[in-house]
Amino acid sequence: MSLPPGFLEELRSRVSVTQVVGRKVSWDLKKSNQNKGDMWAPCPFHQEKTASFHVDDQKGFYYCFGCHAKGDAISFVKETENVNFIEAVQILAKEAGLQMPEQDPQAKEKSSYRDELFKIMDLSVRFYQRSLNSAQGAKARDYINSRKLTSATIDNFELGFASNNRTELFDYLKDKNILEEHIIDTGMCIRSDDGGAVYDRFRDRIMYPIRDSRDRCIAFGGRAMSQNARAKYLNSPETKLFDKGKSLYNFSAARSALNKQSSLIVAEGYMDVIALAQANFKASVAPLGTAITKDQLALIWRISPNPVIALDGDRAGINAAYRLIDVALPLIETGKTIKFVLMPEGYDPDDLIQERGRDAMQNLVDDAISLGDLLWKRETEGLSFDNPDARAALDKKLDQAISNVRDRQLKYHYQQYFKDLKWGAFNKKTVKKSSDLNNITSTGNAIKSSFIANSDKKNFISFKEGVILAILVKYPNLIETNKEKLTTMDWNSKDHVSLLDEIINMGHLGYKEITENLEKKFGDKALGKLFKQSYVNIIPCLGTKNDPQQAELILLDEIKKLEIQRGLDAELQEVVNSSAEELDETAFWRLGQATQVRLSSNKSEKDDLNNFETAPNGVKLNREEKSQFDALLEEISQDTFNKSKNHEN
Repeated sequence: MSLPPGFLEELRSRVSVTQVVGRKVSWDLKKSNQNKGDMWAPCPFHQEKTASFHVDDQKGFYYCFGCHAKGDAISFVKETENVNFIEAVQILAKEAGLQMPEQDPQAKEKSSYRDELFKIMDLSVRFYQRSLNSAQGAKARDYINSRKLTSATIDNFELGFASNNRTELFDYLKDKNILEEHIIDTGMCIRSDDGGAVYDRFRDRIMYPIRDSRDRCIAFGGRAMSQNARAKYLNSPETKLFDKGKSLYNFSAARSALNKQSSLIVAEGYMDVIALAQANFKASVAPLGTAITKDQLALIWRISPNPVIALDGDRAGINAAYRLIDVALPLIETGKTIKFVLMPEGYDPDDLIQERGRDAMQNLVDDAISLGDLLWKRETEGLSFDNPDARAALDKKLDQAISNVRDRQLKYHYQQYFKDLKWGAFNKKTVKKSSDLNNITSTGNAIKSSFIANSDKKNFISFKEGVILAILVKYPNLIETNKEKLTTMDWNSKDHVSLLDEIINMGHLGYKEITENLEKKFGDKALGKLFKQSYVNIIPCLGTKNDPQQAELILLDEIKKLEIQRGLDAELQEVVNSSAEELDETAFWRLGQATQVRLSSNKSEKDDLNNFETAPNGVKLNREEKSQFDALLEEISQDTFNKSKNHEN
């Protein structure tokens, strides 16, 4: 639908952003200036306690200084109501008393068609409700009563019953003068394969209406009354109104209830959500008979940045939670994650509340475990790690999982978290023979007294980071293709991170424009550190010579070198920080593996730019690069490696 010129300006002039946003937030009146329309509140798009979300009513915009969400009244309605642009405009126009412009014939016809489908769904809801309360619904009512649902809960969730009559709903809708094809388009009825009679999709089932974010019925779920039914639960098919992977049961009601409930609960099925809501966990939703999709996660995060996943406490429920980890990892960000409730074995939320009461469920929600803890459980459950091969395999699995985290800062903290878990699990204090302890102590002291263990790596790392940044400035065409590597690697200098962010943002510009903009923002000293020092003379592609191919080779190589440098530092640091009792065979085995990455230093760095040596892990490194490690490696490599072998045997 196209809107005439000036319509949106008129709408925005009639709508107060403060009023629209105010329905979703609690204003910080101490920080806000109501008279000027300058309002502050905790952000509705991410979890926080401080008021970093700012609304300027005069300018008609909002901005969050935490998550950087921004927009006007229309975009706010789009994001919080999960509607498209035109639907958001329609909502605000109705509130403002502004008549929507006439649609073009094709759009008008499409809108009328959807309205007709919504009408059919609404009629079906009422039909099934009446059927539940009729004589033929007695068996269904007995089942519902056995689940201890109150009449208020039954009414709130609009539960109904589809009888075993093959064409009861179809006949009812036809009597309302509704077109046969429209009834079929809603998925409520089906035409037989031979193109003959039309019959009801749902028969002899308790019916659960599924509503969208605007509280319109878009589909149904049906639970079979007969134990011989092919499927215990049957959902509506995909239609013009319903996309199963992008919908959630009870979404609209749960969103409204979140103001009074701290955490959104994601359960497995309809009855779980209904039982939770009756126990006053009203902010509860469920996927529709399938595993949680990335689109459903996005929908969940729109209303709750830290939802609690409460799947059934059987093997299938636990496996579903494990699979959800892989769906969530590429999508999580700082301030946007998921937690998990581990239900007792054999229980779902409905069973737990009925048998143990609301407090039992609340305690589980309060003790929900993090995504990281469940990932650790998944990769370690039932396994033994009493040998180096098993521990190396665990390292590989955890590294592969964490590699999917796109948020650079978050990825770093996950790496540190699992490092701590591994250290705690694999380096517990054990009783050792006196001779073993003396040998370990001696080697540990040798490591701690070595010049590398006590030297400062900051200059070395800063040098390599500077090379990377200088290449990006001079060859901006390398930015986009290497963006993911650059943003996910660990940077030692905050100044370098600031420079990187600016350089990436200017990746579409040329070398001259980038340098001019960087000088304006950071001053010429910042670029001086990159281009006016000795390594410019060493690396031809950073001097007068222009060689994009060599620049890309060096860029990728420098990134890899920093990764290995930090890996060596990490292994060494664990040993350095360990007490004598903690220096077991694992520590020495890992350090022994690290010492395998050793290179000779018989050529200059300039010559080595085109002469690389392959390390045992397959990474190409120049032989000069690790020369500062030689003293340590020569001093402890053989001794450490031999001792690690002795301990393994």
